[in-house]
Amino acid sequence: MRVLIFDLLAERSEFGHGGNLQMVKHLTNNLSELDVFLVTPQYQDTNSLIAKNLTFSAAERISQPLWNNTTKFESSFSEIVGETSVNFTRINMPVGEIYELSNWLRINQISCVFCSGSRMNISEPEIWMDSAKKLILGIIEAKIPFLGICFGHQLLSNALGCKVERSESRTDIMCKLELTKLGLKDPLFSELIINDLGPTTLFTHQDHVRNLIQNNRIKLNLLGVTPHCEFAAVRISIDDEMLPIWGVQFHPEATNSMIVKSYELGDLTYEEKELFNNEHDGNEILKNFCSVVVGMINLS
Repeated sequence: MRVLIFDLLAERSEFGHGGNLQMVKHLTNNLSELDVFLVTPQYQDTNSLIAKNLTFSAAERISQPLWNNTTKFESSFSEIVGETSVNFTRINMPVGEIYELSNWLRINQISCVFCSGSRMNISEPEIWMDSAKKLILGIIEAKIPFLGICFGHQLLSNALGCKVERSESRTDIMCKLELTKLGLKDPLFSELIINDLGPTTLFTHQDHVRNLIQNNRIKLNLLGVTPHCEFAAVRISIDDEMLPIWGVQFHPEATNSMIVKSYELGDLTYEEKELFNNEHDGNEILKNFCSVVVGMINLS
């Protein structure tokens, strides 16, 4: 199995690499190896994100001139998860037309894609975000499973023309997700609904998706809301076919141990650590997403 991750928090050891491990761990069942490819367009030279590049090439430090040196750059590394060797390889961001990127994903046998959170903001656009949004449109055309988390949710929505705006203050909260009729029967939240109440979710963000654009073919379908976030979970459909492509404003990958470690590293305040010191259902949501991925592979 081959997984692609937009590694947009690479400079954060816990929410970066630790988050990546949480995303893919449920894909390791019954596998001796899992190949994970990481793209970091935020660190690439601007020119490399404009010129067409459809090769599947390993990234080198020289190709990442904006790399944050607080984190050691490694082109490839492996980690054992359970009984599985998870092999991480950094690759250069593919650049091309949407149909070319869609073909690139198929040719390189990418089974699913994750897009992490980021310290950058959609409301403060940077050039690399354009190439990232184009690849997401290629993912949609290829109908490959995708999960956008926090910034990844906003990037997905913005790629389809939705407005993303910055609120006056940041929201750090754990709360129940109120599911729509579609959300109540969506596989992402399978077995997480009790008395019509949805899963407990963890939010930390300041940018918000403000509307859901519907074009002739592609729709963003609302799955869940919270009192502070009116578009907290969405799913894509093309020509009324529901696709395995989701965006969630919350952080399902954030475990208690990651939060404690992030506090110890100085990435979270004591108040933030205490606020998030409760259980949430993120792990089960990731497990449900991975079950969809495995199910699609078994059917192919």
